[in-house]
Amino acid sequence: MRMGNIWAPLARAIAATGTDRHVDCLIDLIGADIAHDLVTVTRYSATKTPEFVKHRRFSDEMVRRYLDNYYVFDPFYASWRRERRLGILPLKRLADEEARRGQYIAGFLAQSEICDEVGIMLSDGGDWCLGIFLDRSTRSFKDSEIALLEERLPVFEALHALDITARGSDFSRTSAPTGPGASPQQKPTIPTSLWPELSLRERELVQLILAGHPTATIAQRLDITVGTVKNHRRRIYEKLDITTERELFLQFFQHR
Repeated sequence: MRMGNIWAPLARAIAATGTDRHVDCLIDLIGADIAHDLVTVTRYSATKTPEFVKHRRFSDEMVRRYLDNYYVFDPFYASWRRERRLGILPLKRLADEEARRGQYIAGFLAQSEICDEVGIMLSDGGDWCLGIFLDRSTRSFKDSEIALLEERLPVFEALHALDITARGSDFSRTSAPTGPGASPQQKPTIPTSLWPELSLRERELVQLILAGHPTATIAQRLDITVGTVKNHRRRIYEKLDITTERELFLQFFQHR
């Protein structure tokens, strides 16, 4: 492994495991000799909405917009829900043509003045992962830089696993921390004036969809079968004259 200038941040990251400094020291280690303009840290769940943990040199307003609107278009979030993929994930490996034209890249990243990002996705207990993202404003990450992160990935994984072990029964990151650069999890609420044609049960189901829950989890929460959830979805889509979950989110955001 080419260690470059990471000996000092590596030592600090080892010493910080099991403490509140762990994530910050891990950020320092990951970005030690990989040039970047800003950093964001997000937790993804397969069954819950994302939690924005902290950021460096990022806009608090853009954090709010992400949690309010854009997380449903986040390809990293979609990848975790769909495939539970860990490791080094450059944006260019996830972004298909639709995504390049869509709300996340053309909307959120453009407003954030970000042209490229790479995620370091680490297992974070249960169905959660911790995503540490290096972002650039004017140029893309080189293949050699991605390869260097992949070479060092076992170190990042071991340090984060050690932190979880060190915390033991006290380990919990189920809510985003408070403090500088941190934002709490926010859950979408359906305004009473939106979709009056839906029944109370259908609105309850839509609320769970907007919160990021997959069909199986919705069935479990409402104590109904997966088939019943699908039937509810079909009737909801018919009432709202839509055909996809994406259109449901768009109607919600446009109303807001």
